[in-house]
Amino acid sequence: MIRILTILIALVSVHMQGQDLKFGKVSKEELLETTYAKDTSAPAAYLLKKRQSYYTYNSAIGLELVTEVHERIKIYNADGFDYATKAINLYESGASDEKATSIKGYTYTLEGDKVIETKLDKGSIFKSKQSKNRNQVKFTMPNVKAGSVVEYQYKITSPFVQSIDEFVFQHFVPIKRLEAEMRIPEYFKFNQRQKGFLLLAPKVDQNRDASLGMEVTKVSYNLQDIPALKNESFVSNIINFRSGVTFEIKSLEIPGSTYDVYSKTWDDVAKTVYEYSSFGDEMKKSNYFEEELNMVLQGASDPHEKAKRILAFVKEKVKWNSFVGYTSDEGTKKAYKEGTGNCADINLMLVSMLNHANVPAYPVLVSTRDNGIPLFPTLQGYNYVIAVSKINGEYHLFDATNAFSTMDILPTRTLNWYGRMISENGNSEEIDLMPKKSSMDAITMTVELNEDGSMEAKCRQQYTNHNALVFRNRYNKGTEESFLGNLEKEMGDIEISEYNMQNNLNLDKPIVQNFNFYKEDAFESISGKLYLSPMFHLAMGENPFKSEKREYPIDYGFPWEDKYLITINIPEGYKVEHLPEPFAMVLPDNLGQFKYNISTNQNFINVRVEMRMNTAIFPPSYYLGLKEFYRQVVEKESEKVVLSRI
Repeated sequence: MIRILTILIALVSVHMQGQDLKFGKVSKEELLETTYAKDTSAPAAYLLKKRQSYYTYNSAIGLELVTEVHERIKIYNADGFDYATKAINLYESGASDEKATSIKGYTYTLEGDKVIETKLDKGSIFKSKQSKNRNQVKFTMPNVKAGSVVEYQYKITSPFVQSIDEFVFQHFVPIKRLEAEMRIPEYFKFNQRQKGFLLLAPKVDQNRDASLGMEVTKVSYNLQDIPALKNESFVSNIINFRSGVTFEIKSLEIPGSTYDVYSKTWDDVAKTVYEYSSFGDEMKKSNYFEEELNMVLQGASDPHEKAKRILAFVKEKVKWNSFVGYTSDEGTKKAYKEGTGNCADINLMLVSMLNHANVPAYPVLVSTRDNGIPLFPTLQGYNYVIAVSKINGEYHLFDATNAFSTMDILPTRTLNWYGRMISENGNSEEIDLMPKKSSMDAITMTVELNEDGSMEAKCRQQYTNHNALVFRNRYNKGTEESFLGNLEKEMGDIEISEYNMQNNLNLDKPIVQNFNFYKEDAFESISGKLYLSPMFHLAMGENPFKSEKREYPIDYGFPWEDKYLITINIPEGYKVEHLPEPFAMVLPDNLGQFKYNISTNQNFINVRVEMRMNTAIFPPSYYLGLKEFYRQVVEKESEKVVLSRI
């Protein structure tokens, strides 16, 4: 037991600290620096990133985990101003919570030959509640300008001695110097796991901690000139792949006294969550909704129809308050009554209603894309819950937090590899969250070419499955006017008229939008010949894959298919002089394909282009093949049709 360990620890905690780059000692050389020499594109850089985590004994509380942070950041230009804001995330459970204290900071600027220091005001430090178990302390450094150096330090004290936050060794800007240290008492046995692609060689020492009165293992890292983490196309969450180290406390072993195991399996995690009253007990409650739900289900006998009605009922009855978490905040009954709740309130209620209707259903623990992929089993590994139902022998996934989600069409935030389904008594199994249905974007377009180089067109576009969900989220977020304004920009500064959209709220059908549009400078006229890209603004302009190599998977989110059927009316007095050649290619294992067909028929040019990806995720080994695939797509779609006078 942790309590037994604390009895062995001295009653006085002595904090020892030493720094080579002392807080407040910022040099003029740092202020005069205009770029980071090894990455001149960087808008900012960490001059120092330092963290120490260690254990102390508090006579009133017991053993505590303390983390001290000292960071010094150079702001090169306005694009780096975001690095003058710091958010500290804190955890709480019941009466126990983490605290951020000893916050102080300064902004340093050079005016002439004089260094101006601006102190972080205590009134500029704000604490907010992010969810039932998550708080945040946030501050923005004052008087920040291009060329400034900001510096701050703070301390986090945590009663959750088994939960050690990841040591982060990489950011979206470079780090000149990094110092990290973890000190773990001898009675704690731990795992140490590295992530990312930096080569890390920690120094490990055994020494005596006088404040604890016992031996400790000190693991330290000293790194220099760490490159910025570069975001790339089609990455679910780049944070999953940044370099860092996590420490997992496996057990407490006191010879002749105690042996407690804290390292868990995912089954252990699932069973623990199921036993929470704010989880398992919430799914057993039904009296608050039975009367209304029975009316909703009148005349429905097919389980698919029941599930569809129940999903629609929950979405209409309770709106998501944007809080995540796998436990109910205020209880499903209260959420039902007040019409708002977190994702657990909503989806545990959904599970309960499905079971009430004799449609077997279970909760599924999920780590959202923003939360990343957990490296080892912990209660913090998941931060969300959805529902799964077994209908006619097949599992189907549901999430009632989004007004436009349907069976097996979940919000993209949940599409993060695997979840864990919890059945009766806390038994669990892994369940695949990645969609199998392809999502289509189909465009039919008829084009008229004008003598002044402009074009007029009629367009019909259809979206299915996740593409339809994404569209509905965007369209319904604001006004139609703002939506069309953005659409005109996305499609190459076109002018849209006669717009209409079908099936916005009919979720069983695909989205269909019809509109006319006008575009200037749509093609070139040179020496009596017309040169035009037959795909116009629909052509892929550049290869999304630019790196020479890639270490992370390519994640599209869901399988997809684009289909374009374009008919171009040949202007009177012109004939086709040149058409691109038809072309087709297939990725290995039939994971994707591209087809390009073009032909002429009397006064028309017909273009049919299809591109599809048959899987949501490609391993990094496919990267070079995909890069070449896209290179050929860009090349083919950039080819011109040439029309000459008859």
